[in-house]
Amino acid sequence: MFKVLLVDDSSIDITIIEDVLETYIPFQKRITSFTDSAKAKSYYLSNDFDLIVTDIEMPEVDGFELIDCIKSNGRQPVIAISGSHAEDNATDTILYAANKCGADYVVSKATLYDDLASLLTNICHQNCVVKVN
Repeated sequence: MFKVLLVDDSSIDITIIEDVLETYIPFQKRITSFTDSAKAKSYYLSNDFDLIVTDIEMPEVDGFELIDCIKSNGRQPVIAISGSHAEDNATDTILYAANKCGADYVVSKATLYDDLASLLTNICHQNCVVKVN
């Protein structure tokens, strides 16, 4: 079973990302989604995952803190996503910072479906071992 943790404070984005994950991860999978990043962090600490997909700008626990927690406690790949539109906080800057913070991959919400689909295809192709349990 390929286990994915998905964290985004937007339920609409959760729905879109779940659709991409369901479609482009060819393994038997379980997707656990949270719109509350503090609850997601707590859940992460007591469960095992094979992949984490997280938004960056979220209340309480932001994506940077979540990435730091993940990288301090595990080796799972992290995909960071952002859709910031603020001029002083551009998406490119946030995604660059997420990458420097430890995210293995970054995706802009502006091209979320296509870019995430392509990325998942590549990740799954590189990791051809199907998990069982």
